[in-house]
Amino acid sequence: MGDLTTEMEQFWFMVASDTAESFRWAHILENQGSTFWWMRKMPRNFRTAWEGDLILCYRSGSEKRGLVGLAEVEEGFNGDGITVKGLRAFQSAIPYDDFKNEPIYKTTEAGRMRNRGTLFAVHKEFVSWVKKELTAAGDLESAAVLKI
Repeated sequence: MGDLTTEMEQFWFMVASDTAESFRWAHILENQGSTFWWMRKMPRNFRTAWEGDLILCYRSGSEKRGLVGLAEVEEGFNGDGITVKGLRAFQSAIPYDDFKNEPIYKTTEAGRMRNRGTLFAVHKEFVSWVKKELTAAGDLESAAVLKI
């Protein structure tokens, strides 16, 4: 696992459906495993994801849509995609309905595109908002990972 105390240069918002048979966040968050993620929509973002970048894990595809954990880019773009490593699942998800109308979220690439894609750049202001939500929910260990 990467050094969780280092400030990350880039933050990402990555979408995975909990109905997909090939990949679900639970697959890597529960055991801190790694998986290769084939480049899909937003190829520019896959090409600029670097080892150690932090990923906010977004679960789509159900009524339980929301941010469910943290991962990192374990290996940057290699021509086909990136390798993602699970860091930790949140104690409880941050539901999409809790942030979809937040002005700070709407200014992110994910917010502007309404999560239509796979990998989106997000700015530190949104990550700070996530950190505050985690802290308010009592998930201090996950909040501590977000060094901003």
